[in-house]
Amino acid sequence: MGVRNQNREILKRLESKTLDAKFLTEVEQGLTCSPFEAEAVLEVVKEVYFPFVDEHCAKAPPGKVTLVAVSADEPAGKPIVECEKQTVCLTVHRGVQDDQIIQKDGAAGFRQARIPDLCQEALSQGALLTREDLAYRVFFVCPRTITRDLSLLRSTQPDVVIPLRSTVQDIGPVLTHRTKIVRLAKDVSCYPRRSIG
Repeated sequence: MGVRNQNREILKRLESKTLDAKFLTEVEQGLTCSPFEAEAVLEVVKEVYFPFVDEHCAKAPPGKVTLVAVSADEPAGKPIVECEKQTVCLTVHRGVQDDQIIQKDGAAGFRQARIPDLCQEALSQGALLTREDLAYRVFFVCPRTITRDLSLLRSTQPDVVIPLRSTVQDIGPVLTHRTKIVRLAKDVSCYPRRSIG
């Protein structure tokens, strides 16, 4: 048994969230092709169609980023490679409003202001973002930075639910809705019980 390489695992998960990976999954599952056959089909499609596709028409508007994320309908426990993916267009920078946040609160304040909205925007388009998506594809920081941002957001805004894949599917190291259930149960148990009679 070898030593677990977490960096390689992260790269594999990120690699599985590309347009090529989405196409391969569609071909493998939809046409019941082998991975080798799916790769061959992808190469032919690239060879035939890509020279005629105008690269300028695929640009996202200013302040937006287009990325591939895991579909919100995919259950926990399923490998990301096998999950259905959705292409989402997210508003990273909203203009003057965000310029003011960056000047006042810096890069960390900007990330913390945008994370809840970005996650909600992805969910409204049928996908759930992960910490890795936010770190490597949106803000270009390490996942630890996003974890710190999320921790600070949860402590300062406990009522705000951030719809990340880990939160919605209840996976990962963070206690999510369970903490709210425990708090609610404690609040209910504080009230004296009335006897029925």
